Amino acid sequence: MTTEITEILKGYNEFSEDPYADSIKFLREYIEVEPSSEAFFELGKALFFNEDYDESIEYLKKSSDIRSDAYIGLNHYKKEDYQNAIMHFKKFLKENENETILTYLMLSHEKCSDWQNALACGERLLEINPDNISIKIDLIDYHFNLEQYEKSLEYLNELKMVEKCRYKRGLVLFNLKRYQDAIDELKSLKTVKSYKLISKAYEKLDKQTKAVRYLYKAYEIDGGIETLFEISDFLFKSREYEKSIHILNEILYTDPKNERALEKIAEAYGELHKFHHAISYCETLLEINDKNIKAYETLSNAQFFLGDIEKSVKSIEKGLKINSKSAELWNLKAWIDYAISDFEAYVSDFEQILKLKPNTVEYYIVLIREFAFENQLDRARKYYERLMFYNPSFKMSFDEVIGDIPPNESLYPCGYYCC
Repeated sequence: MTTEITEILKGYNEFSEDPYADSIKFLREYIEVEPSSEAFFELGKALFFNEDYDESIEYLKKSSDIRSDAYIGLNHYKKEDYQNAIMHFKKFLKENENETILTYLMLSHEKCSDWQNALACGERLLEINPDNISIKIDLIDYHFNLEQYEKSLEYLNELKMVEKCRYKRGLVLFNLKRYQDAIDELKSLKTVKSYKLISKAYEKLDKQTKAVRYLYKAYEIDGGIETLFEISDFLFKSREYEKSIHILNEILYTDPKNERALEKIAEAYGELHKFHHAISYCETLLEINDKNIKAYETLSNAQFFLGDIEKSVKSIEKGLKINSKSAELWNLKAWIDYAISDFEAYVSDFEQILKLKPNTVEYYIVLIREFAFENQLDRARKYYERLMFYNPSFKMSFDEVIGDIPPNESLYPCGYYCC
C-alpha cells in the first residue's frame, strides 16, 4: 500500500546521493510531528540499512508492523546475537512464511551449532524451492555434522557435477570408512587438504608409504611448517623416529626456537633410548621457556632411565610447581615412589592422577591389584567401586580384576620408553 511516507522514501531511493541518511533525517522530523507505527517501522528499517543496529531495534519495537520482528531479528543477527535473532525470526515466521527470513533462521541455528534445527529449516526451504543448490550444500554439512553420513552422500551424489562438493564427498566417504572410494574421489583435486585426507585414508588402509608420500605432496604445494609437523607426527607414530627428527630439524633450521619442534625431537630421542640427546634438547627448551611443562616431563623421564633418580625427582618437583595437573609427572613420581618402596606416597600420586583422569580404567586396575597384592582387600574394593562409578560399562568383576596376580612381581605399568 502506497502512503505519503512510502512515496517520499521512494523519491529518496531514486534521486538522493545518500538515501538512508536523507530518509533517517526525514523520518525523525516526521515522528516529532506525527509519530506513527509506519514511521517507527520505516525509521527502524532505514537505521538497519545504515548499520545503526541498536537504534534500529529501539524504533522497530515501537512499531506494530508485523515485519518489525523480522527486522529486529536481522539487527540481532548482524550484532552476532544469534539467540535473540532466532527468537524474533520465529515470532515473525509464525504468521508469515518468508524464504529470506527462514534462511536467516537456518543460518542463526548454524551459528549456534544447532545442526538439528538448522537442518529442519533447510528441509523446509527445499520444500519451498526444490532446486535451491545452495541449500542442498548446507544440508550436506548439517547431516555431516550430525554424523548422518549416508544422508550427506545422497545430496552429494545428486550434486556430483558441482566441483566444490567433491572434497566434501571424499570426506563423507572417508567417514563411512570407504577409504579407497574416498581416495579415488580426491586424487584429481590436487589440493593441500585433499592430499592430507588421502594420506589419512591410506593410513587407515595400512599403506604407510603412500600415506607419507601424500603428506609430502601437500608440503610441495603449501611449504608450510604445519604440514612438516604432520609429516613428522606420522613418522613418529610409525616409529620412524630418526626420520621424524630429520623433518623437525628442517623446522629448526628456519626457526631455531620453535618449542614444539624441540619438544618432539626430545621425545623422539627418548623413544630411541638416546637419553643424553633428549636431555640436551630439553635443556635448550628450558633456556627458551623455563615453564615448558613438556620439557620437564621428557627431561625427568630421560634422567630416570639414566638412573639419575635425584635429578629426575627435582625435575618432577619443578614441573609440578609450574603445572600440578601434569598426569605424566605424577605418573613418573608414582613409579619412583614405588621403586623406593614408599607405598603410601605411590597411592597418593595415583590419587592425583585419578583426580585428573577419573575415567581412566588402567589406573584403577593398577591400584586395585596393588592393594590386593598387599592383602588390603577393603581398599581394593573401594577403588573397584570408584572404577564402576566412573565406568559403568566396565565388564570385569572384582575377582576377575585381582585374579592371577604373580607373586613378588611389580604390577606397575610400563613407562614412556619401555619396550
